[in-house]
Amino acid sequence: MRVAFAHHEPIDAAKARWVAIVRSLAAMAEVADVTWLTPDTAARTQAYARDHLGLALPAALRVQTLPSVHKLAGLTINHVFFRACGRALEKQPPDVLWLRSDKLAAHLASRPPAPLVYEAHLVGPLWAADNGRGERASKRLEQLERRLYGAASGVAAITQGLLDEIRARYGYGGPAAVTPSAVDTAVFRPVFNAGGQTVVYVGTLQFWKGLSTLLEAMALAPGLRLRIVGGGDDHALRERAAALGIAGRVEITGRVPQTRIPALCADALCAVHPLPPEISISARFTSPLKLFEYMAMGLPIVAADVPSAREVLNDGNARLYKAGDAAALATALQQLAGDAALAARLSQGGLATAQLHTYQARAKRLLDLFAQASG
Repeated sequence: MRVAFAHHEPIDAAKARWVAIVRSLAAMAEVADVTWLTPDTAARTQAYARDHLGLALPAALRVQTLPSVHKLAGLTINHVFFRACGRALEKQPPDVLWLRSDKLAAHLASRPPAPLVYEAHLVGPLWAADNGRGERASKRLEQLERRLYGAASGVAAITQGLLDEIRARYGYGGPAAVTPSAVDTAVFRPVFNAGGQTVVYVGTLQFWKGLSTLLEAMALAPGLRLRIVGGGDDHALRERAAALGIAGRVEITGRVPQTRIPALCADALCAVHPLPPEISISARFTSPLKLFEYMAMGLPIVAADVPSAREVLNDGNARLYKAGDAAALATALQQLAGDAALAARLSQGGLATAQLHTYQARAKRLLDLFAQASG
């Protein structure tokens, strides 16, 4: 099968989505002919994969660089890339066009050059509401998504909750699959060694990650330390830690290459996934890389009990607590610190789950969907 993937943004190592994009493309190219339409050069994609992911891109992944204009007077002019992409796809139509950019999918929706499979990661109108962007932005995103789902031959959603919302909201009834995030088990290997007193969080510092609740929990668990591994504006977090009197127990490393993450987790008591329940993307629609990486490293997981987490986690591979409740989170962390048998059981449960969620397994789910969409 000849697969084309297109994305109008250049690689940005600060954004977690590029980890998933590049690893998914590499795994897909192990078993299919894949063309990646991008504003980046082949050399830049290879450098990112090598330096940040510890990954050699397979020869079957063909990088096709298209013209684009970015950040002209503070604006990105998408239509330059969009038009070039349309021409390239018309010239060499693939068997399946795989997209995860809503803007690009909507642009190509009027005349898709091949069966279009859209990979969904959120619901635009709900995301706009969570961000306080107002009714106008919400309506614009709903119109855009209605257009792209009307043209889609297949939909890959990262959670079942997201797929259910897409079907209900937009009336999409075609081929679909749930394709959660995944892990590279060559990089993320077991490192857990019982006896640590450090709680780790790996990921970005966005408002919907639940880090304020995590800091409040740490204030209620005085025997523990916290290490936050991830990039973003950490000023508010540092101020909050100081106000809670725990600044001396909180370490924020900043963004690091994926290849460095296991070493920063090797002394961990557990890993935490503190999503807030009131935000749609966290409660129902997210499938974070960190969950699968935690499990592959054998780290016991303490996680907010929200529907998105429940699609992967259960009492056999995580200690779930009442979402949004800092006291409940602190209790769960202290329980793990005092129960080596529980920590070992959750570690083994996570390791077993991680084996089901490699990038190769994700590529197979996508290819099965591509076959349905193009059949």
